[in-house]
Amino acid sequence: MNKIALITDSACDLCCEVVEKYNINVIPLRINFSEKSFRDREDITPLELYDMIKNEIPKTSLPLAEDVYSVFRKLKDFDKVLYIGISSGLSGTYNFIKLLGKEVFGDRFFSFDSKTLSGGQGLLVKKAAQMIEKGNTLADILVELNIIRSRMFAEFIVKDITYLIQGGRIGKVAGTLGSLFKICPIIKVNDDGVYETAGKSIGFARSLQLMLNQLQSKFNGLKIIVEVVHGLEESTAKTVLDKIKQFSNVIQESIVPVTAVLGVHTGPGLIGIIAYEA
Repeated sequence: MNKIALITDSACDLCCEVVEKYNINVIPLRINFSEKSFRDREDITPLELYDMIKNEIPKTSLPLAEDVYSVFRKLKDFDKVLYIGISSGLSGTYNFIKLLGKEVFGDRFFSFDSKTLSGGQGLLVKKAAQMIEKGNTLADILVELNIIRSRMFAEFIVKDITYLIQGGRIGKVAGTLGSLFKICPIIKVNDDGVYETAGKSIGFARSLQLMLNQLQSKFNGLKIIVEVVHGLEESTAKTVLDKIKQFSNVIQESIVPVTAVLGVHTGPGLIGIIAYEA
């Protein structure tokens, strides 16, 4: 049986238990403060990040080549290597790792642009890992990932859009007006893998309810796999999951904090919902 190695990057928001269970290789993106840089998930935790950004909002950057090669060296005996990465429309990470993968593994290297991030990327990686464990072919895995990605719901809101403005994720003019009028946008990653506004309301609570309404409209009464991601909002995340269970048949659920590299761009006070029909 062909052996398939699975790689992702640290924007996936997979919990450590899943990473360890399926032997998933995670390449760390980097967080750069003025005086020190950190490897995401390895040198810094989300809680440490939220404390540090009170004094300085850092920059994020691609993984170092040495970190990519370090992962690659462990996989030299595999027949195929599959990388599922953060949307190429949001980061240069995907194309960078793809380039190095082709250099090292040649025709044994395959890549899949998740065209999303966070829990959306993580659920795709988890599905691939489960299929690898069951002995599915790489071709079957890629077909299934495309199907899931095409029907996935993935939206998020934040209490403070300052971090999205600072990171260039929201235009400064629109962001300033939004802050002034306390408008809380619902952000999604569109089919091209870039951010767009899926709705907006006045205040966090109203936008959260609007996001839930959109989810219900799509999945009312259906069997779904759902993940709620959060930035220092675990209690709210649990409440959101309970509400989702009132209108959908949730057959697989998870609540996961966003990793530090994503927290740079969202700050504390994030709630995101990712779901697809099972």
